[in-house]
Amino acid sequence: MKRIFVSALILVALLAVTTGTAFAGSALELVQVRNDEGGVRFIFRVTGEFSQDELNSGFVQVEGGNDFPLYCAQKDATTVVCRTSQKAGAHSVVVGFGGARFWTDVPEAQGPVQYCYTVYDDSFPAPSTSWQSQGEYCQDNAPKEGDGIRFFSPYWNSYYNYYFLPDGYIDSGPTPWTNPGEGYYYLTAT
Repeated sequence: MKRIFVSALILVALLAVTTGTAFAGSALELVQVRNDEGGVRFIFRVTGEFSQDELNSGFVQVEGGNDFPLYCAQKDATTVVCRTSQKAGAHSVVVGFGGARFWTDVPEAQGPVQYCYTVYDDSFPAPSTSWQSQGEYCQDNAPKEGDGIRFFSPYWNSYYNYYFLPDGYIDSGPTPWTNPGEGYYYLTAT
């Protein structure tokens, strides 16, 4: 009877250990490291479901520097995204998550993309014979044809409305001006 009891106890213990590890999540691969306007992010390919404690137990160790916690969220059955301090940027780090450690480099922070275009107006002094650059205008989003801006012309010493033309301005007059290409243009008919 004692053997049966011990055997049953061993089987229950093995079953508990096997079942416990089958449902625990584990990190298989560090797929991507980003450092952009969303901050420092690590994207992992994983198996299994992670508990909230497992998602909060990760860390980042900066080579020769500080340790930072990971803040993770499981996006789907195979993806976990973790964030950490911006201070980890531009460093070699060790990332610990999901029972694994990964050595990687975090890139420098990438600022938002800027779209910059030349602003053109009639040449100065009058009479105008060509397009003349008035300066450069930068913005966060790509412009669409016809988008307008208010811009100071240093040559005409005043603010004017300028409109974006992706193909530039094609002059069909008796003495056509050279088309400088995409940019913002002063249009007298507008």
